[in-house]
Amino acid sequence: MLAIKAKYQNGKITLLDAIPEKVKRAMLTIVVEPEEQENESVPAQEFNSTPISSEADFEAIGMNAFFDTEDDKNINWEDYFGLK
Repeated sequence: MLAIKAKYQNGKITLLDAIPEKVKRAMLTIVVEPEEQENESVPAQEFNSTPISSEADFEAIGMNAFFDTEDDKNINWEDYFGLK
């Protein structure tokens, strides 16, 4: 896991730190820290959580590449472990 600082302004995200070149794909978790603005806040109901599958969880913890072998290509792990 790697933390990268970025700035959001007017609908655009600008990275303040570089992502290492060896990272070719990544799942991103964005933590929003609103800057101090007079009389402005973001109501909690405006943040919507998106349900994710166990496969997305698995990829998010970074183990997908470790287990992504030819032997695993045709196995539905959710069925195998009875997660459906």
